[in-house]
Amino acid sequence: MFQNRGDTVDRKLRIVIILFFIFLFGFISFVLVSEHLNMEKLKGDYPDLSEDVYRYRKDILRIWAIKLLLQFILPLFFLTSRLSYRIRYFVENDRSLFSTGLFYGLIFFTLMFLIKLPLNYYSSFHLSHKYGLSNQTLLRWFEVTVKSFFINDLILSLFIFIPFYFIYRSPKIWWLQLSFLIIPVIIFMVFISPFIIDPIFNKYTSIEDERLGQQITELLHKANIHDAKIYKVDKSKDTKTMNAYMTGILHSKRIVLWDTTIDNLEESEVLSITAHEIGHYVEGHIWKSIVFSSIGTILMMFLIFITSSWILDLSDGGFGIRKLYDIAAVPLLILVLNFYTFLGSPVTNYVSRRMEIEADTYEIVLAEDREAAVSAMEKLYKQSLGIPRPSKIFRLWYHTHPTLEERIDFYRNYPIN
Repeated sequence: MFQNRGDTVDRKLRIVIILFFIFLFGFISFVLVSEHLNMEKLKGDYPDLSEDVYRYRKDILRIWAIKLLLQFILPLFFLTSRLSYRIRYFVENDRSLFSTGLFYGLIFFTLMFLIKLPLNYYSSFHLSHKYGLSNQTLLRWFEVTVKSFFINDLILSLFIFIPFYFIYRSPKIWWLQLSFLIIPVIIFMVFISPFIIDPIFNKYTSIEDERLGQQITELLHKANIHDAKIYKVDKSKDTKTMNAYMTGILHSKRIVLWDTTIDNLEESEVLSITAHEIGHYVEGHIWKSIVFSSIGTILMMFLIFITSSWILDLSDGGFGIRKLYDIAAVPLLILVLNFYTFLGSPVTNYVSRRMEIEADTYEIVLAEDREAAVSAMEKLYKQSLGIPRPSKIFRLWYHTHPTLEERIDFYRNYPIN
């Protein structure tokens, strides 16, 4: 993997990469063993739990392990094989930075999309049908997949030149300048996503005039929120699982209920779940998430600046790249980004779990129905073949929500004054 013509990768960098993959394989092995031991304990604690829950969990864990490895193997392959350099060399041809970035992005992200496509099909389509979690047709899956590719990767290709422009113009402080550019983009996306992005994938219909909509309106008024819209989205054409969420800020805020949620839960349970989503807004979690993301973005960009520069220096041209402003450095930046995202997962997920607890607290205070909260949560987990608790390491690293056990215990025992 590291053998190249001409320049060679520094021995120290090779050792670091090898040690990292040893750590990664060790981490994956530890998680898989912990999860399998945890499932054995669950069989004793929950004798009525369906065997499909365990089979599905094992399949999901295999997919998780492969995806985690690919996050690092794929960008490293593009670098060490000099494929990234060859793509840039092929598209450059005295073009402008914008044109070079656009054509490079189209080729690079298309290749990444095609490489990941079989695994994405298996994880998002095959497994969902295997365990009866999906209504999605193959044509619909293909439609959603292609739309996601065009929306995400085409936009990235259009704007991929921007970070390299900053790196070229300000090689020492580009990370700070780019951070200040990304922060308003985050806020802007929170505004426009409910109106522009979401309707591309699903149909949203208002339920404000229906009985359920009127009851949700009463909850909103009780929470002193008077201008949120209430919508139902046709997720039943994609999944049998249930969910609800509140999105947007200021005049863009809206509560969205999956039609599967409305169809499979009692009215009181739907209201309880809705109260939880209202809690996220009232507790300021959208704004807090923006602030947290902004601070995290600045820190992340600084770490990417330090680490990617260090890797590039040690590579000694072995990747075909000598300057960070070379478009061919895209997989290097992705590799470092994935590394710090992985390391930072326990922190970001801890913050997320704290917000979920605050929303759970608001839920039982606003809806005043503990049993509806408990039964709704149990049905959500049962419908999605979720387990009552994961292993401690998996919870620490990957759980954005408290476990089912934790939430039910909280709902039943939290004191309401």
